[in-house]
Amino acid sequence: MSLVPYLIPVLYNVLVDYEPAQRLASESRLSSHLITLLQSPNRAAFSPLVTYFCKILALLITQDGEVAVADSETASVLLKLAVSPDHNTDIEDFLALVSTAASYLANESFQEQLLNSKEADVFVKAFYIAHTQFDSELDDEDTAKELGQLCTSLLTTLADLTGNDAFPAHYSLESSVPQSLLKWLKEPHVILQSAACLALGNLSRSDQASTAFVQKYQAHLSLIAILSDPEIKDAQLLHSALSFLKNLAIPAQNKILLGDLLKPVSVPRILTIDTLPQVQFSAVSLVRLLLVNCPDNVRRVVSPITAEGEGSGKHTTVHDMISLFDRSDTEPTRLEAARSVATVCRVLHTAPTEEVLSGWSSEIEKTPSRDLFYAEHDLSQVLSFLITQEKWPILKSEAWFVFALMSRSKDGAQVIAKVLPISGAMDALSYAVTGKTANDETPLIESGAPEIPPAIPEELALEPQQVDPKQKANMAKVDRENCLVLCTEVVKNGETLESEQVGRLRSLIRQGTELLGERAEE
Repeated sequence: MSLVPYLIPVLYNVLVDYEPAQRLASESRLSSHLITLLQSPNRAAFSPLVTYFCKILALLITQDGEVAVADSETASVLLKLAVSPDHNTDIEDFLALVSTAASYLANESFQEQLLNSKEADVFVKAFYIAHTQFDSELDDEDTAKELGQLCTSLLTTLADLTGNDAFPAHYSLESSVPQSLLKWLKEPHVILQSAACLALGNLSRSDQASTAFVQKYQAHLSLIAILSDPEIKDAQLLHSALSFLKNLAIPAQNKILLGDLLKPVSVPRILTIDTLPQVQFSAVSLVRLLLVNCPDNVRRVVSPITAEGEGSGKHTTVHDMISLFDRSDTEPTRLEAARSVATVCRVLHTAPTEEVLSGWSSEIEKTPSRDLFYAEHDLSQVLSFLITQEKWPILKSEAWFVFALMSRSKDGAQVIAKVLPISGAMDALSYAVTGKTANDETPLIESGAPEIPPAIPEELALEPQQVDPKQKANMAKVDRENCLVLCTEVVKNGETLESEQVGRLRSLIRQGTELLGERAEE
């Protein structure tokens, strides 16, 4: 033992530039012997040499067989030393120990060992020290660069650990690691907050966990504060907070509790920040999730934001969604904006209108509130996108279902009637009904005199129906039926239709009804 302080530097000098020696040392389990020394009662004698220990281990981990022969506790031993009072204030020692531990933790077997031995706490502590302890000591440019690289590496490892399927089995939400992460959300430290959002997002992949985060631990309050702070412009923090919230927004019982995210100063504000396109996408995706099957949240986005007397128009968050769709040149963002608007329309035609559109009722005006809302929002372009895009057939089917629902009321039919003249919309409708585009169709039925529109036979009993994503083979049939409902109701309720449009729709009704009859007989 007395010779160890002399041998370690010599051993490093032998290994540093000679790869065959490194391979032989790895095969001889040198790393295990070094870890044994670092755990021994005499380790204080080796403290001045800790950087040499780490340099040797850093060479060994580059060897192909090292992971298999290394001591399974290598990472945890190094991390415990790093956070100990002997080393956690010395940046050189700390960097050497944690960087080497991170190199071993890049391998899944060491991650699993850290979790199985319930020592992820020491990793979290090292992560915290790396980000908070040494800011004032970074006068040296190389040291600052090394610390920055280490922090990037640690974030990857944190994501790997919390994303590991074994993590929830060893760390319940009330245990130390998740609770430390929840505290980080409240730290005035952007990187810690971002890391916490990333890690907690990994832990919220089940409805049970997501519900607990909102209803028991109220994690959403810290996230709302982050998103509502106009001074916070860090793209990584905003993106990670939104991603975490997207998981929290999935359980139905969470949606109303997350409703304050839809206040104009929160997520809707982010929809207007064009310098952060990836953040905009996450924001509009979150908006859509909050709206799905939640009339209370839809009420928030359709309610006028401006006070009375500030102008003739009434600005809403729906306007912000439409504006984002118009401005964005990113297809996924446009798609999410369009889906959000369609989700609003669906709720407006399935939930009690007076409650959802309470902000549009007027004692003076006798016009129905839904008519007033549609009059203030031009939905034609944004809704047409859903049926003219070709990449996501299931989303097109969802749109036909919503359009069929809307067309059964006069105000909704008027909205759909304005969608159909948009380029590509009529072709999409024709293809859904007949399997052919409008250009391939048989001659139109002339629309002239008041004529009872062709009706769908009662025995077919068509109602708007939602497509089941699991039954792709049935999608074409459901689309045809929904589109036939749409055509019939728009002809009946669409007072502003031009004669040519009426003729096309009647032609589609005739062809589609014949096709349905043929299928029914088969």
